[in-house]
Amino acid sequence: MSGRRPETSGVYILSTPARTALPDAVMLPQFFRQKGYFSAGAGKIFHNAKVNDEASWDSYDDRPASDPEEIAAIEARYGSAGKPGDGRPAFHILSSDGAGTRDGRNVRTILRLMAEQPATGRPFFLAVGLHLPHLPWTAPKKFFDLYPPGSLTPKPEPAMVDVPPIALQTELSGFAQPDSREAAMRGYYASVSFTDAHVGMLLDELDRLDLWKTTVVVLISDHGFHLGDHGGLWAKLSAFDAATRVPMVVAGAGIPAGKAVGEPVELIDVFPTLVELGGFSPPPGLEGRSLVAAMQGRASTAFRPASSMVYHYDQAKKSDVLGRTVIAAEWRYTEWAGGAAGRELYWRADDPMEYRNRAGDPKLVAALNAGAAYLQNAPNPKPGPANRPRALLEAARENL
Repeated sequence: MSGRRPETSGVYILSTPARTALPDAVMLPQFFRQKGYFSAGAGKIFHNAKVNDEASWDSYDDRPASDPEEIAAIEARYGSAGKPGDGRPAFHILSSDGAGTRDGRNVRTILRLMAEQPATGRPFFLAVGLHLPHLPWTAPKKFFDLYPPGSLTPKPEPAMVDVPPIALQTELSGFAQPDSREAAMRGYYASVSFTDAHVGMLLDELDRLDLWKTTVVVLISDHGFHLGDHGGLWAKLSAFDAATRVPMVVAGAGIPAGKAVGEPVELIDVFPTLVELGGFSPPPGLEGRSLVAAMQGRASTAFRPASSMVYHYDQAKKSDVLGRTVIAAEWRYTEWAGGAAGRELYWRADDPMEYRNRAGDPKLVAALNAGAAYLQNAPNPKPGPANRPRALLEAARENL
């Protein structure tokens, strides 16, 4: 929302309001509001209502659930009886149609606002943040029925090789047995399908209002999710592909359909991309790059790795450890506590789920050093050989 990396913003945990860390920054919705757009949001956008940015909105609402079953499921998972991750309920099959869930209510808020806008003649920026598929996974029965028991049997995993213990700390527990793991997978998949249905409601309204010729739609997620892989990893707190890779779809006015950008992109690229599509110049301080030229096929985006970071709690040292990871070409490099708590290097062409850590291979020193150099110089790498890891990483393939 700020277009800045955590290293720049200072926002490493979501309890820190972005406005507190960046009092003078122009946030994404605020930018369009300043340009005369009606700006409205509903749901999980600046994480939650407690850290919402009032300067960004003409209207904002994060409606709580009114569905008694979802209320009970949320309380059972996060209520006063204990903390998440202690084996408490992760999913619930709703007997209702889901209209009274948090997401159902927030989507309907945006649908109402969308329908009101054409009559005003004012351009609009609307954002809806869906809570699902965050826990607890609640969805009507018809979405669970899409994944009958036995249809999501976990696949056998390859053996992990030299993966440091810090990389395998899990956020959740309680699904160790294959049958309960499959049940949890059903809950996750059902909630994703419920989310897909809500997205479909928004797109159907764009069709009904005939707004596609003047509207751009961006679909993104804030993180991925482990489903018991890597020997029992769950949820989002890892540096692996399953947690750090997210969907990013941009569709609408001025964007050819069905085109994929074949290089790594980052969520901080959304801000400058929307600014350019709106015909504006970007505000100062943005660290992303516009993807418009690449999406329109006018030019290839200049290669740049994509980086992420995550905090883990080191049980042995009783302290937080910062993990930073960068993906470049077919490589992923990860370091914990600057490398002191562990380093990882994965060749994703033949190890896409990242099970075989090659950081200890003396033949791959060039690739290891390239990843470390990039992270050392992030978030704003200066031109120079140390910050052009593609050439080094490509050369290292010969040593596989």
